[in-house]
Amino acid sequence: MPRIIVTSRYLKSGSSNNLSNYVKYIATRPGAVMNETERINLSVTDSQKQLVNDLLNDFPEGKDMFEYEDYIHSPNQATASKLIREITERNADRIANRENYVGYLGKRPGVVKIGTHGLFSQEDKPIDLNAAAKEISHHKGNVWTHVVSLCREDAELTGYTDLKSWRELVKRNIPKIAEASKIDINNLKWYAAFHDKETNPHVHIIVYSTDTKEGFLTNKGIEKIRSAFANDIYHDELYNLYGRQTALRDDLKNESSEIMNKLKQELLQGGVISEELKIDVIKLSNQLSDHKGRRYYKFLPPEAKKTVNDIFIKLSENKIISKMYDLWCEMEQQKHDIYSSAKVKFPPIYQNKAFHSVKNMIINTISEMGNLDSIVMDKMVSEPADYDHSFEIEIEPVTEDSDMPIVAENDFDSKYTLEWNDKYKQACGLLYSKGSGREEYMKAEKLLINDAENGNVLAIHDLGKFYSTEKFGAKDQEKSHQYYCQALKGFMHLQSALPHKSEQNIHKCNNLFTDKRAGKTEKLQSYIYYRIGKMHCYGLGTEQDYAEAFKWFEEAAESGNKYAQYSLGNLYYYGKGVKQSYDKAFEWYMRSSNVGHPYATYAVAQMYTNGETVEKDEVQAQNYYKQALAGFQKLEADEQADDNLFYKMGRMYMYGLGTEKETTKAIDYYLRAAELGNTNAKRSMAWEYILGKNIEQDIDKGIKLLAELAEGGDEYAKATLQHIHDYKQTALANSILSLFAALSKLIEDDYMQSHRKLRSKADKKLRRMIEQKKEHLGIKSDSTLCYEQ
Repeated sequence: MPRIIVTSRYLKSGSSNNLSNYVKYIATRPGAVMNETERINLSVTDSQKQLVNDLLNDFPEGKDMFEYEDYIHSPNQATASKLIREITERNADRIANRENYVGYLGKRPGVVKIGTHGLFSQEDKPIDLNAAAKEISHHKGNVWTHVVSLCREDAELTGYTDLKSWRELVKRNIPKIAEASKIDINNLKWYAAFHDKETNPHVHIIVYSTDTKEGFLTNKGIEKIRSAFANDIYHDELYNLYGRQTALRDDLKNESSEIMNKLKQELLQGGVISEELKIDVIKLSNQLSDHKGRRYYKFLPPEAKKTVNDIFIKLSENKIISKMYDLWCEMEQQKHDIYSSAKVKFPPIYQNKAFHSVKNMIINTISEMGNLDSIVMDKMVSEPADYDHSFEIEIEPVTEDSDMPIVAENDFDSKYTLEWNDKYKQACGLLYSKGSGREEYMKAEKLLINDAENGNVLAIHDLGKFYSTEKFGAKDQEKSHQYYCQALKGFMHLQSALPHKSEQNIHKCNNLFTDKRAGKTEKLQSYIYYRIGKMHCYGLGTEQDYAEAFKWFEEAAESGNKYAQYSLGNLYYYGKGVKQSYDKAFEWYMRSSNVGHPYATYAVAQMYTNGETVEKDEVQAQNYYKQALAGFQKLEADEQADDNLFYKMGRMYMYGLGTEKETTKAIDYYLRAAELGNTNAKRSMAWEYILGKNIEQDIDKGIKLLAELAEGGDEYAKATLQHIHDYKQTALANSILSLFAALSKLIEDDYMQSHRKLRSKADKKLRRMIEQKKEHLGIKSDSTLCYEQ
């Protein structure tokens, strides 16, 4: 049975005809014909049984009364009489009219009187019972009656055994009744009477408003009244209960702190958070990014709400959260036991209205997390201005060099030629011109194929390069390799047909060479050596072999080939095929730069910028960068540009190397180089898309570019992607951990809030008791204290 019974209902202005039997019973019921002890031994009469059944049928709430429990446990005339009397008296407001009901409360047997009757109100002055009855009878507005009842045992334990304690109890809770009834406290009028029943002391309260338009009582309001009386009567017991809650919460907090600390470590290792939860968090992050409205649960589209619910469910499955919620439910049940015998069936936490705010907490947390990719990328750093990822050997001339001979087909006993003819130069112009589109690109392909069929090694080589790029869908790795193999074979045939430079003086009279052409032949020979070295360096048509490349480059460089000199400098700089030496690198870069190779000039500028084998000197560096840029621009104007040149110029405009910064121009050069398959330009564009500082951010596109480079064996791209993945996993884990922490804090805060309220009320009660004790001892108070009523 509930330990406190509070009933509330509307008091009608007249009696109902179908309750006439009960009216008659109240009017004619006999007095104490025999004492209750004698009637205990007598069996229930048939008329009593019938009346009990009728009463319970009309007033089923009678089964919640203490007397009903006694009657069921031990049915006899005494328990039946008590039950009948209690049900009829408790429902007298339904049976009698308002006027008679007021008189009944004031004078019925068992009422504790104040003067001639038992009616009391807010003021201590005597009440005119007849006047009060007439006033309530003629009131045009709503009138409510409340009954608060305790079993005798609890009344004794809590001290509610006399009129004074019950009167103070009612006066303390009148403001709560007014609030629950939606009545302005200044308009509220009330009367009450305490009935000191043997089994269940109780008080009747009549409430109404002087404003007839005011007052409205709902089931929720009735529950508030019941809760107010329960919290007041059982305050000390509740305080002890909350003390226990505090101890449990503190234990739980310590345990949770330790477990959460371990959980964080496990989260960082990826061992606790399920992949499904990660997927849901990323999914909601994307859904919130796409949502244009207010970021509250009720404003989200159905698919986003479903994701929020899924995340809440997965969070609640955590063992710590589950344990905390179980303890919360246990405490709530004990509080509920104060005024109800029912066992509450608590829903899962994700369905509990008390924790509905968790859904918005999830939304807020993930909204603050923002786009996870953006957070990660902000922590990443793009390539510095003074660092060039490239291991570039050279840029070969794509049009006739004034120092290079044109070799005719009949000069060698070979099917291969090396010619900067008009067809080849036209093809190069179409390939590398800024305005070229698909039509020009396809025309260049046909020109190269036609020239390659005539044996021109330059055209054969460039077809290998053509099919290695992705522009306009030209990429075909198998074709590319075949043409590179053929080009290397052609270069080897050509170099074998030329005498070594040490033999040239002996063969000056040979039909192939004349004194006039000997110098040019030597230059041609060194150029072919350089091209062979390049193919070994990059593994074009053969296995990559830096040591073999070094031998060919060295031969060509010693003969004065500026491209080979630059390439040899790169091998020394990076330590490829030879022991690394910045001194040697700088020496060869300078020799190449001095004869007008802009790539070598660019490399010299970098070494001045970095202070490698020379003192750092930004002025000198900018001077060399400026010379290099002028050389690059001339090559571009002469249609001798390729992807490497476009990439270099892009970096110079991006970082202001030898020129003013022009990011738009830099991006344009990067894109042109990337379209031709330049890996360095692809890296740069990947970062441009990822960071979104100079172009519209497109993280997916940037990561896709890095993935393509990684698949092609680019170690930098592989390392970057791994770093991004690791950082992203850590950021995601920390975000999910914050959700767990926020949810656990929400549960703990619910304990803390209730605890603070009750502790404050207990402190006030303690101060009031101290003041009363002082007054009893005759000690004057230092100040007047105001207490919450």
